[in-house]
Order: sequence, then structure tokens, then C-alpha cells
Amino acid sequence: MTYSLAFSQAIIVTLYVADKVEQGMFDFIPTTQLSDDLNMSPSSTSSILRRLNRAGLIETREGVKGGVRLAVPSAEVTVLDIFDAIEQNKPLFQQNVKLRVTGQKPDRATKALIDVFSDAEAAMKARLQATTIEDLRAILNA
Repeated sequence: MTYSLAFSQAIIVTLYVADKVEQGMFDFIPTTQLSDDLNMSPSSTSSILRRLNRAGLIETREGVKGGVRLAVPSAEVTVLDIFDAIEQNKPLFQQNVKLRVTGQKPDRATKALIDVFSDAEAAMKARLQATTIEDLRAILNA
């Protein structure tokens, strides 16, 4: 299983919004400009923005000077926050192993596999938690 393209796109959207607002180019970035500049369909952009908004990561404003901006400082938004907003606790690995064979060996093998998957997912999430949007902005502006 792989995570959706929306996760990667949401990181780019969040990074773009943070960078443009923090440079003082916008107070709120128009959603049409987001879609155009990032070469994303308006429907994909809207879906991502809804999820980020529900998670409290962005705020929106209607009207001529409307659009989106981060709801919290970029140093407080982790890649894991974005992951959680988009993927909504979907597991990285499917662990629903249902073997027809039974016994100690198949049970141990299944448990070992689940442990490996759980450890890998925990390590991934720890890495995503350790990276903020501000960290990514620093790399862009280096």
C-alpha cells in the first residue's frame, strides 16, 4: 500500500502557503493561484485545503482578499500533522494476515511480521514528527 498523492501535494501546498505569507507576499493566498502555481486541479486543491482546515493547520477567508494561510506558525506544523490530516490514520502496511495454516510457527511468523511493520511505521512517524514546515522552508531558503 502507498499513501495518496494528496499527502505529498499537501506538504507542497503547506510549504508554499507558509513561504509566500512569511515573505510578506500575501496575507491570504488565493486558492486559484495555489492551483495554478502548483499545477494542481482546483478539485484536488480544494480537497486538500478542506482536510488541512479541519485539522486546524490552515485558516480561510472569503472575499476579494480571501484565500488561505497557516493557522499556526510554520515551526509548529510538522509533516506528521499534515500526514494525519490527509491520511487520517490509515496504516502504512496492511496487517490483516489470515493464514489457513495454524500452529506456533505460523503464529510466530505473523506476529514477527506485524512487529516489523509496526516498528517501521513508528520510525516513519517519528521522522515525520521531527520535521516542521519551517525546517523545509530553511532548506528552500539556504
